[in-house]
Amino acid sequence: MRAAVLDSPTHLTVREIPDPEPGPNEVVVAVSLAGICGTDYSLYQGKFDVPFPVVPGHEGMGVVKEIGPGVANVSEGQRVVIQPNFPCGRCPLCYESRGNVCAEKVRLGLDIDGVFAQYVKVPADYVWPIPDGLDDRTAALAEPLAVAVHSLKLVPPTDGDRILIVGAGVIGLLTLLLVNLEGADLAISDLLEQRLSFAKRLGAGRSFRVGGDRRPEPASFDLIYETSGGASAFSDAVDLAAPGGRIALLGLPGQDHPVSTSQIVRKELAVTGSMIYTDEFPEVIEMLNSRRVDPAPLISDVITLDSLDQAIKAFHSPDRIKVLVSI
Repeated sequence: MRAAVLDSPTHLTVREIPDPEPGPNEVVVAVSLAGICGTDYSLYQGKFDVPFPVVPGHEGMGVVKEIGPGVANVSEGQRVVIQPNFPCGRCPLCYESRGNVCAEKVRLGLDIDGVFAQYVKVPADYVWPIPDGLDDRTAALAEPLAVAVHSLKLVPPTDGDRILIVGAGVIGLLTLLLVNLEGADLAISDLLEQRLSFAKRLGAGRSFRVGGDRRPEPASFDLIYETSGGASAFSDAVDLAAPGGRIALLGLPGQDHPVSTSQIVRKELAVTGSMIYTDEFPEVIEMLNSRRVDPAPLISDVITLDSLDQAIKAFHSPDRIKVLVSI
C-alpha cells in the first residue's frame, strides 16, 4: 500500500509499505479521508518521543476492508469512523471508564501506524459504523468533535454564563458550535483576525484578537474553554475568569508558563483538564447525522496524500482551518 512515512522529524515520504493484516478482534480499514491535526504537526516537528519510522495521522474514516477472527460489531464493506486511542482495558482508570488518561493507552499515528495510508489496522472495538445519511467529509470530523463534546460534558454551560473560548482553531470552533446550541453569551479570542472573522460568521457574539487594542476586562467571564494550548493562555484565563468561575483546559501547551495561583484561590476558581474523550463517539455520530452540529464549513481544503508534507509545513497558515487528506 501507499503510505506517508515519517522516518524522523521533518522527513516525510510517500512510499510503498506492506499492507496490514488483521489479527484476532482487529479490522483493516481502507482509509477514505483523514484529517490533519496539531498533533501531526507537533510529531512532524519532533515534539513526541515515538518509535520511528511511523505513519502519522489519527483522524480518519473509511471502509472496512478485512476483519480478523472474533469480530462481530462490523462487517466488511461497512463505512466506519476510527476512534484512535486504545486504552489497556485492565487498569483501575479503565475500570472507571477513564481510559482517556490510561497510562498504557496506544495512540494511533504515534505509537503505531496511523491513517495517512491506504489501509490501517485498528482494534474492532474502536471503529464506529457511519449511518447511510452521513457523508464522508462530515463523518471525518467526528474525532475532533468528540474532543469538544467531552469538554462540555465535564464543564457544561449553565444559564446566564458569560463564556469565552480561547483559540479559534478547529477545537475552539467546534466548541463554539456546541456552545451555540445552548444560546449562551459567547466571546472568542485568537491571534489571527482571519480566524476571528470566521468565528463571527459561525455565531460568536464578540471577538478579541490576542495582543490587539481591545482586551476583555479582567474577571469578566464565568466560563472559559482554553483550546489554544498557548504558553500564556491559562494564565490569561485565570485573569479573565470571574469569582467563582470555571476554566476547562483542552489545549496542551508546548511549554510551562507561570500562573497566578493566588488568583485561583482568592476567586475560588474551578479548573478542569479535559483530555480527548471517553465514550462520546456514538453521541457525536448521532449529532452529525441529525445535523444538530454541522462542522462542514470548517473544511478549508481536501488534498492528496502526495501533498501531505507541504500541507503539514503550512499548518499555521492563517487561511487553513481543517484540511482533509483524500487517500
